[in-house]
Amino acid sequence: MVEESKTNPSLESTTDDVRATRVWAERWLSHNRLAPYLAACEDDVERALDLYEWNISLGQVLMRDVSHFEVALRNAYDRVMGERWSGAHWLLDDGSPVLRPIVRISKNGKARDVNLVNRRAVTEARSNAHDGDDPNQVIANLMLGFWAHLTDRSRERDLWIPYLNAAWPKGTSRNDLNRDLAAINRVRNRVAHNERLFDPLTEALSPTRADADIIRLLRTLCPEATGRLYGDGERTPVELFCVEHPAPANVRL
Repeated sequence: MVEESKTNPSLESTTDDVRATRVWAERWLSHNRLAPYLAACEDDVERALDLYEWNISLGQVLMRDVSHFEVALRNAYDRVMGERWSGAHWLLDDGSPVLRPIVRISKNGKARDVNLVNRRAVTEARSNAHDGDDPNQVIANLMLGFWAHLTDRSRERDLWIPYLNAAWPKGTSRNDLNRDLAAINRVRNRVAHNERLFDPLTEALSPTRADADIIRLLRTLCPEATGRLYGDGERTPVELFCVEHPAPANVRL
């Protein structure tokens, strides 16, 4: 009498399929990038891939709001600088408080020019523009990080007090604004590099918080545009996305 096999061919086939999926998934995403998705999905590679796609879709929603806000922010700063700075355009004038050397003493006692990074960014933007002498093209080629850094503490006396504060309501805290802008920029960069947005390491990296801050600040800069884009809805696009497209795992935003 021939003894029946104790193995289950269908189970073996399923296991092989899972192994094969994991192999090509790691080849595609890398082991390190896939790992947090597997951890969130109890090592289920199919759910992990679903979560990865969900994360990308979430980032697309957030990036749309970032783009609306970034345009409003740079135009607001260009407007108030243009109204208050005399001479050549403030991004093309070497004497501008955004470009001229501003030396500060760091905590370790060393002198540093806080505008060095600005000058490099503007130089690169001008070189990437079709016409580097056209301020509009230069503005369009500057990244969000450039605009976000203009409100840091080292530029308070030279830039915030005499110029940029005019873009915001009277009494706006530069420190609070700078913190929010820095956080938005960090989250934006994570989206741009296809990083994980769920289970943020710090509250500042929360996509839900970043989107709420984006809409709040955009409403301050241009309430009409905010009304057109978002109406009076109580939920942000990120919150609506999560309601309409629940995550395939129990993740925190």
